[in-house]
Amino acid sequence: MVSSAVIPYIDSHCHTHGLPYDAWETIGSTGVAAVVISAGNPHVHREIHDEVPDLADVRRYWEEPIRFSESAEKMHFFKVFVGIGISFMTRVDQWEQALELIPDLLKKPNVVAIGETGIDPIQYFGMRWPLEEQKIVFEEQVRLAKELNVPFILHTPTPKKSRDFLHELAVSEIPNENYKRHFLDMDMEIINKIGLDHKRLVIDHVDETILEYALKETNAYIGIGIGQTLRHTNPEFFADTVERYGPERLMVNSDHVAYVGTDLLAIPKTIRDLRRRGVDVADIGKAVFDNANEFYELNLETQPAA
Repeated sequence: MVSSAVIPYIDSHCHTHGLPYDAWETIGSTGVAAVVISAGNPHVHREIHDEVPDLADVRRYWEEPIRFSESAEKMHFFKVFVGIGISFMTRVDQWEQALELIPDLLKKPNVVAIGETGIDPIQYFGMRWPLEEQKIVFEEQVRLAKELNVPFILHTPTPKKSRDFLHELAVSEIPNENYKRHFLDMDMEIINKIGLDHKRLVIDHVDETILEYALKETNAYIGIGIGQTLRHTNPEFFADTVERYGPERLMVNSDHVAYVGTDLLAIPKTIRDLRRRGVDVADIGKAVFDNANEFYELNLETQPAA
């Protein structure tokens, strides 16, 4: 008997709540066991803001995906979890009051992490958020994650194109090869000052410019997004990384988002590539399922319940 071509996987970071019903049905047909939605970014809903979002907006960014996650499993037959945090890709007001909501929201069984969040020089809608203020808000979120002992999803910024999301974005003077590391250093300085356990941390949007640093200089998990066109990491990059470094601490994710091109089959393609390369099935399972299951404490079985 031929073994199954499908290996269950967990999409450890996505914004799939912005995608249409048919996309969910396609994803649900690929062997996905669960997805972890990162909530808190208005642009993933394709919203346009003329004023800085406030507490009511942030609350909506969090609560709508949480409500949706509670019913999505019945429609699409895979688990849906949510991470909540203040993202610096859009400036927000009343962030102090917003952070006060997080402890109670984390009591919901499908809310599993703080994040994604991380210092970013570019804000959508042209509403600048000074880096020094970002550091204050970021530190409060790190402190909260430590106090509550919950997973923390660290966003690392990607160099933007000169035109992105309907308006001009600033062009950075930092060379692309140094861009992520420059801001990651700011994040890690705060994380290490607060003393957040690296085992509770996933450094996300990792590419070749920070991969070696993240693997060797931290004990954090490594999130690699392979399913959308904003970033150049792809299924081949993830497969190369597993082959070169092994599956320890690696977590695959689609980072699916509604406002750029997406590949709904990116993770299944990665799994098939790894199998064709002869990577041990247990190692594949660790990189695409086990690590995320452990990090987020999802307690999922690899096989669905009868």
